[in-house]
Amino acid sequence: MPALPVLFKTVSSDCNLDCAYCYYRESLEGTRVRRRIEERLLDDFMRQYMKYVADAHVASLSWQGGEPTLAGIEFFERVVALEARYAAPGTTISNALQTNAVLLDDRWGEFLHRYSFLVGVSLDGPGAVHDEVRRDRGGHGSFRRVMAGIDALRRHEVDFNILCVVGPHNVGRVRELMSFFRGEGFSHVQFIPAMDFQSVEPDLPPAYLIAAEEYGEFLVDLFDEWYEGGFPSISVRTFDAILQSYLGMPNDLCVYGERCNAGVVVEYNGDVYPCDFYVSERWRLGNVVEEPLEAILAGPDLPAFAARKLSLPPQCEGCDWRGLCRGGCPRNRPDGASGEPEYFCESHRRLFAHADERFRAIVARMERRLATARATGITAGRNERCPCGSGRKYKSCCGDPRSGQSYLFRS
Repeated sequence: MPALPVLFKTVSSDCNLDCAYCYYRESLEGTRVRRRIEERLLDDFMRQYMKYVADAHVASLSWQGGEPTLAGIEFFERVVALEARYAAPGTTISNALQTNAVLLDDRWGEFLHRYSFLVGVSLDGPGAVHDEVRRDRGGHGSFRRVMAGIDALRRHEVDFNILCVVGPHNVGRVRELMSFFRGEGFSHVQFIPAMDFQSVEPDLPPAYLIAAEEYGEFLVDLFDEWYEGGFPSISVRTFDAILQSYLGMPNDLCVYGERCNAGVVVEYNGDVYPCDFYVSERWRLGNVVEEPLEAILAGPDLPAFAARKLSLPPQCEGCDWRGLCRGGCPRNRPDGASGEPEYFCESHRRLFAHADERFRAIVARMERRLATARATGITAGRNERCPCGSGRKYKSCCGDPRSGQSYLFRS
């Protein structure tokens, strides 16, 4: 069987913050109440999952919510114990945690470091910017608590990256955002546009909190801030993914991928979905309590969903940038599949036209280094110099799990 990335909605939509733009605010029952994965379900799922990926020797699990740390450290201790119990010998196990960081402390830091979790922290910029929208239910900003959580990660040397949501509060503040992120020493940042829809309503036309023109301007300004003469000092996931497309590599950012097959989503009750933008009865693939995971994945709905992206709008035919954006995200199209282009089509087109020549210059340098590494047949351990010639350790270059080849362009 192939590798299967799984995104677990650890506590469904339960959260200790109340961010207005969250697309997972409402659960399937329509309220935000306390939800937890039952131990029996977790055990059964882990046994089935590790059996499914045994031949691939790779297990990739992401723990999201809501806010997954509400499940508690004891829950995650059970997770890693079950992974070790059921994984086939030689399996590489990767765990990622997406969190608002409010609950992170030294105990969490020690645990996350011990088990090599990769942590994504939601942070929308400096304090005044972040606190405009990322507040708790009492209306209090969360910035200071988030930064305290980040400090805990740093103390325990936990690998982490930053997820920044782009909305009316920060879309016109690219320079301020990048200055803040660089000043804090953040090496990996991802930007996503704010949404004005709910995951449980995938058949409704998508809506967004910023205009396509604003997002296009943001991407152009962001590229100029990131580029730094062709030797960027910070990884921006959007640009890393675009470089993968230029290189002809499989794209690990689904919006630029060929198919919607980034894995599956598992809700706290065992329901399985193809994407967390489509958590509705229409796209419910099954439930791991009611039927085997392998049977759910072998059904017709998952490949049908994956193929939706292949049906491109007529405007995509002949587009100069089709090979880079591949039609974008189907959820961003008014009818969810073909028909009209996605909402941010012009945003992407503007970025590609603005940055194409400089992307190609970076790619040319990357290809030369890749060719040298392949020709010499040099391999490297995690703490050895990377064979690509960057001068960095392999674990922080081509072997970096957060962004694939993102450091190959560095001097």
